[in-house]
This record gives sequence, C-alpha cells and structure tokens, in this order.
Amino acid sequence: MNRKFAAPALAMMALAGCNMSRTQVANKADRVTATVFNTNSDRPGRVIEPRYCKLDSAIVSRPVGDKVVDASVWNVADEQLIPAEARQALEANGLRIGIITGSLPADVVEAFKPSPPQKETQWVHVALPEGEHTPYVLGGKTETVTLLLNHRGKVDGRDYHDAGGRLLITPAHSGSKGVSLRIVPEIHHGDTRRSIAPLQNAAPFAQQEFTIKDGQQEDILREMGVTVDLQPNQTLVIGCRAQQTRSLGTFLFTEPEHNSDRMFQSILLIQASRNSMGVAPTRPSDEPGELPDLAVRPMPPPSKDQGGPRINPPR
Repeated sequence: MNRKFAAPALAMMALAGCNMSRTQVANKADRVTATVFNTNSDRPGRVIEPRYCKLDSAIVSRPVGDKVVDASVWNVADEQLIPAEARQALEANGLRIGIITGSLPADVVEAFKPSPPQKETQWVHVALPEGEHTPYVLGGKTETVTLLLNHRGKVDGRDYHDAGGRLLITPAHSGSKGVSLRIVPEIHHGDTRRSIAPLQNAAPFAQQEFTIKDGQQEDILREMGVTVDLQPNQTLVIGCRAQQTRSLGTFLFTEPEHNSDRMFQSILLIQASRNSMGVAPTRPSDEPGELPDLAVRPMPPPSKDQGGPRINPPR
C-alpha cells in the first residue's frame, strides 16, 4: 500500500465507523421511546419524574373559646401521635398539634359554609417538589408584642414590633403512601431591610447561588420544630391553647376582629397527598393532572418573598 494514502484511508474508515455507530444509537433510542410509551407492550417502560407533594390547607376561625376551634377538633384529634419531647415543647409554648383520622367533625364541616356576614372558609391547594418548603402566613402583623418563649424549661421574654407569624412546612414522601411534614414556626419582625440569601431551588451538584431580597428580620424557632407523618384520609390540626397569653401559640392563632376588641381563635387544617413514588404515567401528555397515575399537578413553589399561601380567617 502507498503510505501516502494509508492515513487518509484509515481516517475515512474511522469516520464511516462513527457514522454507523450514531445511526445505530439513534435507531435504538427510537425503539426505546416507542416501548416506553406503548402501553400494549409486553414490557412497557417507566418514565421517572421528580417526587411531588400536594398540601390542601384551610383556616377555621371563631371567637376565642368557641367549641368548633377549642373543643370539637381536639376531642377527635390524636395528639399522642406527636413525639413526646416535641409535644411537650409545643405545649410549653401554647401550641397544639394532632391528627384526625377519617372525617372532620360535623360542626367543623359546617364552619366551611358560615352564614353572612362571615366569609366562606375555603381550601387552599399547593403542590411542590419533595424537600422544598412553603411558608404559611397566619393572620396579620402586630405593631408591638411581648412574647414569653419557653426553651427547654427556660422562659425568655422578647419584645417585637411590626411582627407577623408563619409556619414553614417542608413535605417529603414517607413509606409507600404517606407524606412527612416538617413544621417550623417563624417570627418576622422589624423594619424591612435588604439581605443576601441562598436560592432554594439550586440543583444538588450545582454551585450554590444567591439572591438579593428585601424583607424583615426572621427568627426561625427550630427548637420548636416537629415532624409529622400523614397518611391518606388523615388531617393534621394545628392550633393554640388560648389561656396561655403571650405565648407563641396565641400570637400565631389569635387576633382581634377588625374594628372590634373581640378576639378570634383559629385552627389550621392540612391534608397531604403525593405522586406515585416518582413514577410518571406510561404515556405522554401535556396535562399530568388528568392521568390516574399522578396524584398531584406539579407547580412551582411560591418564593419566600411572596409569603407563601396566605390564609386569612373569616370575618
């Protein structure tokens, strides 16, 4: 063989080999795609999607001491399902958490259809990826308030101005059908200021990104956080012990009626569902909510600056 033509010939053969390989790969990909979305196939494929959780929440508000918010739900809610140490920390700060299995009490259901002039209580629906939190804003802001916070038996008095409360809730899949909720209370207070905060939606292996945001100072009470597992047909109830004045519970779940000195007490109801172990339906669709295998519709979680779902008590 003429050496002058040996190298070009080998290069052409290599290019031909590469072209054949790419064609074969493309054909194989087409066959795999057809198998994945062919529900009549003997071995249909499965498309994996991110895990999502859906939270349905509502606030029921009544005058302080009303049986709907102070007795009915707690007569059927199981507070013993909350870990003992966490339950004691919540009780010391005027908070109550329990789980209702089955239907809600009849008078609580009736509270969703109150007579005028009260507003109708409605469910608020939020769907977000597993592990991402959403803040639940409770009531309005208080110009000045002094709270007695109990930290493991030590009481600490704190003064706040222009303060508002919220619960930071982070869902995750639990077991085969359940949803685990991490609940942490927060107090936002003081003047609005500019700060730098990390982005929540950064990819696992991506470089951490930051954003500039305007907001109040945040007191995140992690020592009062609690994790609760919810199964289908269960409702989480969060409320307060109204007799414990100046506690975190009364700050979050009581407030005066507009243009009146009458105090209202609230309870927060949460029901949770999820998609099926991160497996998407076996046929393509632009509307995942219409498919039976997907329990929730993916939606981007609200940013913290937006304040999350705000559920105002009826007046």
